[in-house]
Amino acid sequence: PAEARRLLAAAGHPGGFPGSICFTTYGSTILTDNAQLILKHLKDVGIDAKLDQREYGSFISSCYFGKFDSMTYGPQTPYLEPDSFVFGMYYPGEQKNQSHVDDPVVTDFLIRQRRIADPVKRREVLHDLQRYLARQQYYVQIPSGIYIAAWDGALKNYGPNLGYDYGGRLLAAWLER
Repeated sequence: PAEARRLLAAAGHPGGFPGSICFTTYGSTILTDNAQLILKHLKDVGIDAKLDQREYGSFISSCYFGKFDSMTYGPQTPYLEPDSFVFGMYYPGEQKNQSHVDDPVVTDFLIRQRRIADPVKRREVLHDLQRYLARQQYYVQIPSGIYIAAWDGALKNYGPNLGYDYGGRLLAAWLER
């Protein structure tokens, strides 16, 4: 917190500043708990943020697409392909570019990674992009939630899934009774 307060003072906000966080939940206690933790951490460094909680449809049609007063926090789709995450979030003019990023270096990385067929070379470009983005901090990322899964011991060849493709997981699973 001390370093964050120092950086705020250096940026011309020695007493912090007020703000709002556009927020929604689809009933997830993880999102609600995280939102409260975010408010606390912001207050610890001098940012007096208030929660602007919205109904899911209102959030998606506004804050999700970058239309908010100062900050936003809410559910994100757990994509399984890197381009699905980075292109929409960082390419100029994309609806999902909530931080309104228009960085020529990022744009070049995004276009290059889409044109590379070799997975090893593409991974290198994506790793370079991640390192660059970590220095820029166009978004402040929070840790992923912890998910707990349990299933009957008779269910074989199954595991937790972080995306929406449960069908693929279930096609490979079987019951052994």
